[in-house]
Amino acid sequence: MVARPTSLATARSSKLFTIGRVLDILELDFPELSPSKLRFLEDQGLVTPQRTEAGYRKFTEEHIDRLRIILELQRDQYLPLKVIRQYLDDIDAGKTPKLPNSAEPKILRAKQGKKFSELELIAETAITPALIADAQEVGLLSSEPFSAADVAVARSVVQLQRFGIAPRHLRGLKAAADREIGIIEGVVAPILAKNETGSRSRAAHFAEEIESQFASIRAEIVHSVIGKIDS
Repeated sequence: MVARPTSLATARSSKLFTIGRVLDILELDFPELSPSKLRFLEDQGLVTPQRTEAGYRKFTEEHIDRLRIILELQRDQYLPLKVIRQYLDDIDAGKTPKLPNSAEPKILRAKQGKKFSELELIAETAITPALIADAQEVGLLSSEPFSAADVAVARSVVQLQRFGIAPRHLRGLKAAADREIGIIEGVVAPILAKNETGSRSRAAHFAEEIESQFASIRAEIVHSVIGKIDS
């Protein structure tokens, strides 16, 4: 019996990222980050990405959050990797450790697969209940309990408020994302339908690569307009 392809929308919480996509996501805050630095952090046991059958590294949203903590502690607090590793190990063990200077990183979500209540979402992002409702109406946020992806979206929604951009203004953005998902699903569906060993890993890799190219095109189009504004 042929397995039915899994919808990308339903697999949102388990979305995987290539090393290139991780660099793209973190580039704005950590422009000096490189593939060799990510591999070094892996060798030091600070982050352990998943591996496909073909040997490709795959990072989850929680891995990316963990990398943000590590890089932030290195950059802003000059902590050695040994101290950072112990700090994260204690968090993973359910403890509440304190850093040497008692300062806490901005993102504290080292537990993989963690879900967030509405109160926790508000505490993490400073979003309001009214803004949550508006974002849910547009389809930008899911229902409680919220995922790490919802936290990232909520944080961006809050920041966009500074420019007078409300969730209702993002309907086109959501529609465009849905169209991209539809295209990706159409490409990977035949691969998933084969139900062969490695099919899911190969489909996930293709999906991530396509999404990365979509993001690159989108960014270049927007940057070309911004360049005209700044010229």
